[in-house]
Amino acid sequence: MVKKALVISDTHGSVESFEKIIDLTGDIDFIIHAGDYLYHGPRNRIPRGYNPAKLAESFKLFGDRLIGVKGNCDAEIDFMLMGVSELPAIRFINLNSKKLLVFHGHKPVESEDAVIIIKGHTHIHELCTYENRIIMNPGSPSLPKDGTPGTFGVIEFGDTVSLYIRDLNGRLIKKEGFK
Repeated sequence: MVKKALVISDTHGSVESFEKIIDLTGDIDFIIHAGDYLYHGPRNRIPRGYNPAKLAESFKLFGDRLIGVKGNCDAEIDFMLMGVSELPAIRFINLNSKKLLVFHGHKPVESEDAVIIIKGHTHIHELCTYENRIIMNPGSPSLPKDGTPGTFGVIEFGDTVSLYIRDLNGRLIKKEGFK
């Protein structure tokens, strides 16, 4: 049974941001990453703490506890450094009998019967309920475009499913949940 999952996207090579998130979240069962792992992209500035090789090593430590999809800035070399095979553009995950859809967000995707939809790409956090589904965009911890110091998501499973968006200072920004 999964108790806690970290949800991140658009890390863009910032090992400093990732390490801060790990410190803030404590014990997690696994990480869901919505793409754009290592490369900062040609339109973005280089983020603080930019060290793609070290971030790749950090991701490797999670092994198969890192579940993700390919973003628009990801390349084969990124996956090779992280020790994973080619990642899909869209992934369905079943957690504690809840169906999740994960995709990067730069192309539209049909949600089918997923109860939680996770996407990234915009670098702007989002957490809302829409048509009996929860939509989560954890934003970006390294290149935020929403006026925050950077954001990430957490999903906790218990009697209810609770989803949170927090900033890199640990401040709760938004919470949603369901039974």
